[in-house]
This record gives sequence, structure tokens and C-alpha cells, in this order.
Amino acid sequence: MSVWQQWLGYFSGERCRREKRLLIELALMLLMALVVGVYFLEHFSSRLEAQQREQLQALAHQTALRATESLASDDLIGLNVIARETQAMAPVASVRFLNTARETVTGSEPEPGLVSVEVPVALPDGELAGSVVLAAPAPLKPRQHLEAGFLLVVVGLLLLRVAAELIRRRLQRAPPAPAVPAGEEAAAPAFRRVAEAPVAPPAPVTELRLSVVNFDHFEQRYTRGALQALLADYRDLLSQVATLYGGEVVAQVGGRARVRFSAEPLSASAFSALCAGLLFLRVARLQGPRRKSNRAPALEFKALISSQFDDTESWALCVAGVPGRLHVPDTELTRAELDVKALYQSERALVVASGERQVRLQPVEQLAHRYQTLLRTQAERVMGAGDSGEGETGEGDNGDGDNGEEGTSSPSR
Repeated sequence: MSVWQQWLGYFSGERCRREKRLLIELALMLLMALVVGVYFLEHFSSRLEAQQREQLQALAHQTALRATESLASDDLIGLNVIARETQAMAPVASVRFLNTARETVTGSEPEPGLVSVEVPVALPDGELAGSVVLAAPAPLKPRQHLEAGFLLVVVGLLLLRVAAELIRRRLQRAPPAPAVPAGEEAAAPAFRRVAEAPVAPPAPVTELRLSVVNFDHFEQRYTRGALQALLADYRDLLSQVATLYGGEVVAQVGGRARVRFSAEPLSASAFSALCAGLLFLRVARLQGPRRKSNRAPALEFKALISSQFDDTESWALCVAGVPGRLHVPDTELTRAELDVKALYQSERALVVASGERQVRLQPVEQLAHRYQTLLRTQAERVMGAGDSGEGETGEGDNGDGDNGEEGTSSPSR
């Protein structure tokens, strides 16, 4: 008997009737997964196309500004150079320049079906010199990867349902548990008390958020490879600072940076996050002269530490801060015992709307004086040998959590 005949015999007759409920359930799961999958794949494709169109629109405006004189004077050499440089960018697949008669001056028509945008090229006096047409490459790989991943998820869910059914049936066929002897009945309550002992709650968590000032400008100006090279030094610095204070880098610089600090009590994790944030801002400023000497732009950051906001809300509060400063929600200064370890001016607090409530963000100037010497030492360790200078922020280690004699520089409470 062939394998196919054995398979048909397995799912025919009495066995098929016994498994009817499970087969119907699996078919419904597959149908629902297909409907949801098709919807989200189409939604993904439309969002990807909108993102491509937005990127192309920005690049087309820049290309039109560069090509105004060349297109007006029929400078084919200049137009070809501009087209070649623009086409070398990742979001662009083809570049085409048209004159006022809609005739192609240089470049080739994009393949049908690709996302394309057209932007007029205007002279300083407002007269049109032509237009530029940019087309994006076909976004095949992201869609293919998503489809493959979704297929694996669907197959995995079906296999898990079958495995759960097999385990249920096996447990139903298992023999009953033996009765507890009379001599062991006294020990049973003690065993249950040990098994039902409460689990210790997790250690308090404080997160450090870092946003790059004018990051949208860098994303539009740099290609993906150049942007990664621009952020590499700062990502390495963040990893070193997080390791120094026992933090976990959840998201790196350029991707809604987030570093998680977990310690007992809350004052310990909050102080670690505060020290790490001030140290990172300090070494980032010290990177400025070095990067400028290497003709690389120096980035500026906004920082926030918090333990009571979710990912979206804490990121919005971080972006709302002042460049070059680390902010702490006013309520957390006393809750995490940071008011005796940090120097700040309460009259400089920012009031930011967060949903239906208002949050006061306190910019921390520096730590208490007894921590400043250690900051310079740690900055030199992260930056390498050399003088770290007299920065604005102070620093401390995690082990010193006592309340010091220095308070806030001019607190209002």
C-alpha cells in the first residue's frame, strides 16, 4: 500500500469522525490567520509605499534645487553628474530630467509599478525650467521576509494546537495519583506552604532615554551607511557607560535609545541611571573637538530618566527636553531620593503636557560636589587617556547611597 493510500486510510471512516472537531478547529484557525495576514501585509505594503514616496519627495526637491542652472542651460554633463550622485542613494532607483515640453533630457523611464514622484524645477524668477522624476526600487525583500515569517508563525500555531490536544489526551489516559499514606499526611501541609510561598517582586527599574537633537535632519541628509558610521562612536560610548553602571542597553542611539537599570531599592537604580546619563552627556560633549578635527559632525543629546512612564510617554518627555541637559520628573526627585544627590534650580523646570496631565521636568545641573572628582576619572576612562576638563556634571558610584549634606543648589521646597 502506498503512502498516499495509508494517509487517506488514516483520515477516513471512524477516525476522521473522531477527529472532526479538531480538524474544524484547525481549519478555522488557518482561515482566521490568512484573513489577518492578508490585511496586515497589505497595510504594511501601503505604509512602505508612503514612506518611499516621502523620502523620494524630499530627495526630489534637493535634486531640483541642484539642477536648476544645468537644466536651464541644457548642461547635459552637469545633469548626468547630478543624476548619477542622486541615483547612488539607497532610496532611489532611477533619475530622469524633463524639459518644459515634457521631453526627456537625460535619464531613463522607471519600470512600471514602481513608486515615483515628479517635482518641478523652477528658476529664481519663478519660470519653469523643467522637472525631475525620481523612482524608488521595488520593495521585495521586506515583503518577502514578512510573508515567510508570517507563514512560520501560522504553522507553529497549528503545531502547538495539535501538541496541546495530544498532551490533553495523554493526561486523560494517565492513571490516578496514589493516595497519600496516613503517616505522610502531616507533612503534606508543610510542603504546600513551601510550594505556595509568595514569589519575591522584581527589583525596581529606572530607564535612561537619549534622543539626538535634529535627528530627522541627519536621516534626510545621510545615507543609511553614512548614518550608521556617524552614530558608531556614540553607540560605543553608551555601551561603555551602561556597562560601567550595570545597565542594559535595550535600544541604541538613533533608535529611541533606552538603557534599563534594575536594582534594589529604587534609589539605587535611579542613581545609577542619573550617573550614567550625566556621564554620557559629558563624554559626548568631549567628543565634539575630536570629531570636528576629523571633519565629522558632533551630535547633541537630550536625556531623561524615569521609572513611572511607559516607552512612548517617556520618549515624548525626553524629546521635549532641553538639548545638552538631563531631565528628571519633579515627583521622582524625592521619590527616588535624588534631591539630596543632584544640584538643580527648581525655577528652571519645564512644564510638559503628557496626555491629560502636566509633568514638571527638572533639568539636573550636576551631582553633589563629593561625586565630581569621580566623574572626571570615569570620563577619562571612557574617553581614554587625557584631560577631561571641568565639566558641568558630577558623578558618583552605585555603592554610595547615603544622604549627603549637600542638597539642591536652590530648591524651592
